[in-house]
Amino acid sequence: MRSKTYRTHWSYLGPAIKHRELMVDFVLDILYLMEDDGIIPPLHVLNEVLEGGGGNGGMGPGTSWRPFKMKEDEYAELVEALLNLDCDSAKKVHLYVRFQKAAVDEELSSAENYVDWLSKKANKRKRSPSSDSNERNSQ
Repeated sequence: MRSKTYRTHWSYLGPAIKHRELMVDFVLDILYLMEDDGIIPPLHVLNEVLEGGGGNGGMGPGTSWRPFKMKEDEYAELVEALLNLDCDSAKKVHLYVRFQKAAVDEELSSAENYVDWLSKKANKRKRSPSSDSNERNSQ
């Protein structure tokens, strides 16, 4: 697995910090990418994010890098590493890892782009059985 150079802009930790880490660690430091559910974006969606180069977060935290694209074989290696990730250990190093287990959701691979993928994830979460029971309990 290749390494990637990037910067984390987490103002509460001081100035931007330069990192050179394995691709799996880099992806874990891209804020909001896998959110709380740990769903790994499909390659075309991930590449859209990677080609954007991130950002400094403005008034909040951010991660920035030189834009690039990932190839299919690299993506397969990344997915395998994420699926086998020890999330408890990762949370000690990557401050924004909040999921318990990474997962692939084939249903979301039909998303046209990053925004569509986020929308499909949100809609799926709304109609999940756990959401339904939470809604019923709050009524």
